[in-house]
Amino acid sequence: MSLIVGSARIDENGHVQGGKPGDQTGKEVSTQAHYVHTKGWYCLRPKSVAVANAIAEAMLQACRNDNIGYCQGHRSGVVEQLRKAGKLSKISAKTEADCSSLVRACCIQAGFDPGNFNTSSEVSALRATGKFMDKIAVTSKTELFNGDVLVTKTKGHTVVVVSGNPRRSTSYYPKYSGASDSIITALAAVGEKDTSKAHRAKIAAANGITNYAYTAAQNLKMVNLLKNGKLIKA
Repeated sequence: MSLIVGSARIDENGHVQGGKPGDQTGKEVSTQAHYVHTKGWYCLRPKSVAVANAIAEAMLQACRNDNIGYCQGHRSGVVEQLRKAGKLSKISAKTEADCSSLVRACCIQAGFDPGNFNTSSEVSALRATGKFMDKIAVTSKTELFNGDVLVTKTKGHTVVVVSGNPRRSTSYYPKYSGASDSIITALAAVGEKDTSKAHRAKIAAANGITNYAYTAAQNLKMVNLLKNGKLIKA
């Protein structure tokens, strides 16, 4: 399956503001094939599969609703109309969004409001909700999943993956109650039989730890997650 992303993109005149309310071309708010942005992407991955799926579904609803168009000058309209309609699919008044306000609207529909943000503050705003893992710098080897939120590394654009690899249900290790700071010892203590470097790298990736190099700091981060019962199984 090809990776597809959805976003608020540009108005009917190819500008960031000044167009008519609503989607005049069918492409102002729409899906497209995943692409590598020139500024590079960070990925914000929801911790919960249910939240990820809800964000992806919300973005699909927005992309299919031609009452939602693009305009930076009236970007809050989509949030106001969502609060009235309850779902992005049910918005019946002509309104507007920009890329970041539409991601906010998708989060609201998924059950939480990260507050107002733009693409330069998006990483910190979404992380502050507690709903997302640490940011991942996207490379050609990064596996992307439904509901992943991608934002440029510097102010620019943001999209949601709406047709990617389906997320498996999240499974966590039992809490580790020991005193060791060794990730190998801690994993073995909670029943993990494979404590090899290769498997530890998979566990690190599942928990949003990027560029895993088996460092003491990275291993301690996993141990602390394990002690809190929040270490995701790979």
